[in-house]
Amino acid sequence: MNLFFRFKRFSIYFAMSAVFLFVFSSGKNVLSPVPAATKPSGYVEILLSLDNAIYEQSLYGIQSVIDSEVRITYLNILNEEQGELAKYFRELESSDVPLLIAVGPLAAKTAKENLNKTPIVFTMVNSPKSLGLESGRLCGVSMDVSIQDFFQTLKEINPDARNVYSTYSTEEGGYSAIEGEYEDLENKLLFYAKKTTNGLEFSKYLETISEGTDGFYMVSDPIYDRKNFETLSAFCKKHGIVLMTPFPSLVKTGATFGISPDYTKIGVLTGSMANRILSGSSHCKKEGVIRSDQTSFYLNEEYASESGLKIPQSISDRAKLTGLLAAGVNLLNDDKLKAAKSVFESILKKDAKNPSAISYLNLIVEKMTGTKTKELMASAKKYFDEGKYSQARTEYQKVLQINPNIIAAREGIQATLLTQSEQERAQANALFRNERPYEAIKMALSSIRTLPSNSKAISDLAGFRNNQFPKIPEYFKEGVTEYNKREYELSIRIFEDILLVDPGDKKAIEYLRLSYKKRDALRLMTEKSRD
Repeated sequence: MNLFFRFKRFSIYFAMSAVFLFVFSSGKNVLSPVPAATKPSGYVEILLSLDNAIYEQSLYGIQSVIDSEVRITYLNILNEEQGELAKYFRELESSDVPLLIAVGPLAAKTAKENLNKTPIVFTMVNSPKSLGLESGRLCGVSMDVSIQDFFQTLKEINPDARNVYSTYSTEEGGYSAIEGEYEDLENKLLFYAKKTTNGLEFSKYLETISEGTDGFYMVSDPIYDRKNFETLSAFCKKHGIVLMTPFPSLVKTGATFGISPDYTKIGVLTGSMANRILSGSSHCKKEGVIRSDQTSFYLNEEYASESGLKIPQSISDRAKLTGLLAAGVNLLNDDKLKAAKSVFESILKKDAKNPSAISYLNLIVEKMTGTKTKELMASAKKYFDEGKYSQARTEYQKVLQINPNIIAAREGIQATLLTQSEQERAQANALFRNERPYEAIKMALSSIRTLPSNSKAISDLAGFRNNQFPKIPEYFKEGVTEYNKREYELSIRIFEDILLVDPGDKKAIEYLRLSYKKRDALRLMTEKSRD
């Protein structure tokens, strides 16, 4: 039933096709109970709805980043054993488990119904609102893909597309449909969704939209069982309708294209959220619900051709990149790191910002270099927290030398520059308030050298200079007086101050040059007289 993972698992399950959990899934009773004596304190519980490829891929992502020891339990196995479900939650609630990660909607709903105080981080859930998030004990990562992505792709395939239809049977499916009704006009489309409760209503609904339909969007909903999907697939092919689905497996079966989230990335986001909560730096009310920005794209060109649709080359290329990504993940799964690295690097040559390729490449580099990047990132954060920004930047730069694609290191460098620049700007303002304008100008210039784009520092500098500019003529006279008295050190300081206010003051530049020249000549003459 349970299994502890003390080390990260390095097997990846890359699901080229997702599954309808309510139609095609099946559990595997392969785990045995762990004696209570073996339970370490402070572990994180992970409850999976069942054992399938996409959940395993998400689990891999969780385990690749989570800082705590974890225990894994499968809900479908608990349900098979009479009385185990209630016992499981009772023991969990009375233990010192700091939080539970629920993978899949069944696990999330069951956990919410049975836990009263343990925080729940859910993942791999469509339409999270259906869970009921009012208590603030639930937070997590949605696996929804924005309907905007589907609408935009539809427009790429058919720029003249106008009418898009959908149907749903559950409250969860209705949430996705509502999103379409808000986003359609922005894409110059009209989206219509209707609730249907059975196959007969579903078929009759299709008959009513046979004319003038350009696209059909399948929301995540059980109305699309095998029979209804086959009916829908044949209908769209017959009428030249672009059939869009969030389920990759159905693209191969008979749909135009599919867009699904990157399941490993969802796991990474989930594990990172759990880390923040465990560290005490965050909590569920603060975290809320986030969505992955990494997706995979699937295309059935044969189905599109039989539907009478012409697919643009850009769409075909996009699907090929997903296929190449899958090949790289398979190599990674076989521990062929160098070959997998080459694949992801080739993807980035074609699509430099491909987030999935970047994530997997980061993972490979980390595996090839051990824990070096993590150690350097931790060291950089330590220096940053101590206010040692130069040392922090050095550590981040070392990370980028190992792997230039680690976005967190790039962002870390920018954060050190911004924070240091802002501190220097604050010091400049403090100096100015204390009537030390020239030191304030120097510090403002230092702030701008640290971060040239700091517009606030640029504005402050202009203000300091404008404040002092009317005083320059009088100050200049003082400098000339000191120069004539052969007090060159004083004249140098005065003319340098003037140039801080007005760097282009030609008279000050000339007097400064002469002051340096005569000071040095005087020093030389003094040294010779001593000899």
